[in-house]
Amino acid sequence: MPRLPAPPAWVSRDAWLIFLARGVHNFSAGMVMVVLAIYLDLRGFSLAQTGLLLTLGFAGAAVQSFAAGLVGDATGRRRMLVLFPLLTASAGLALAFADSLALLGALSFLGGFGASSGGSSPMLPMEQASLPSVLPPQRTTEGFALYGIAGFVGTSLGALASGIPAGLEHGLDLDHETALRSIFITYGLLNVLVAFLYSRLSSRVEPQGVTKRWVNPLTLPSRRRIFTISGLFAVDAFAGGFLVQSLVSYWFFTEHGVHLAGLGLIFFLSNVITAISLWVAAKLSRRIGLVNTMVFSHIPANLMLISIPFLPTAWMAILVWSARSFLSAMDVPTRQAFTMAVVAPEERSAMSSITNVSRSLGIASSPSVATALWSVASASVPFVACGIIKIVYDLTLWAMFRHVRPSPEHGTPSVRQGR
Repeated sequence: MPRLPAPPAWVSRDAWLIFLARGVHNFSAGMVMVVLAIYLDLRGFSLAQTGLLLTLGFAGAAVQSFAAGLVGDATGRRRMLVLFPLLTASAGLALAFADSLALLGALSFLGGFGASSGGSSPMLPMEQASLPSVLPPQRTTEGFALYGIAGFVGTSLGALASGIPAGLEHGLDLDHETALRSIFITYGLLNVLVAFLYSRLSSRVEPQGVTKRWVNPLTLPSRRRIFTISGLFAVDAFAGGFLVQSLVSYWFFTEHGVHLAGLGLIFFLSNVITAISLWVAAKLSRRIGLVNTMVFSHIPANLMLISIPFLPTAWMAILVWSARSFLSAMDVPTRQAFTMAVVAPEERSAMSSITNVSRSLGIASSPSVATALWSVASASVPFVACGIIKIVYDLTLWAMFRHVRPSPEHGTPSVRQGR
């Protein structure tokens, strides 16, 4: 039998723990986001109420990310990383058992529920700020690619696992709602496991020489760059929130009649394709640059997105969605490496926190806006709006930052003048 390639020798134990925790967390989120809208519909909640719960979850993630940026380094990154998934677990268990919209909304906010589906998990700032400390400087982009791959592989396997309730219905003679409830119980338990994995991190993930009780982002040397990038990322996230996975799943379910097992397979395959693309993005960025990789992969992906609701058959929509999945997330590792490399090491937590806050705030209102537009206009409107806004973001990002050349070796930018 051929020997499997050895894992990268440059990946440290702490980095592997972060990758594993990210994968487990995204596995749990991948299960939930496929079935969420369908499950809440069975329980009598409207599509608008589902959008509201997602909005509250993203808003809660923004608050937690802001707190992580202010006091995370002084409090301890490991402590914050353990706390956040425990809060998320509480939201998942509430969805399994609670019937009150007010209670579900409060716990969705407290736990940042659903935020990982938009790449805005409250754990992200601490994870992203920690990774450069536990990776070789020249391998930062590849490290963020592996980090992203772990997340998307977890999401894809979670999407596939969302079909398990169908087996439970037949094997254990459960009703549909009870079978789906098992997904949310599993979600809560898996996030407890994530908290345990974070607790095993070493002190290397902690910032060295931090004596301040909190960080004031308005006094940072790179504050102008940080807030400019954060504003752009908020626009991108706002657009992405029009089509979080639970809403796309609901679209395939209502517009094309794709059953639950089929939905799980669609998102499993699309997330596997996305995971492969992240490593391609890391290699491509060495040739054409981080910003060029981000923009030139994103624009065709968004043109494909705009076309999807106008395709006449389910198989065509699935095919284009899958092709779009290869390009749509190539900006993820490049974006994360770029943001960590254009500020000084002591500013990384602030940069990661503020960009994550901006993304969470940007995405917070869009599920509610999308479901409202869907209800009063057409199911195609969120697809078209998402694609157009993202293309505007791509062109603006390229115009503003195409001359900035991060230095992976030192984590600081150089700027090439002229064209």
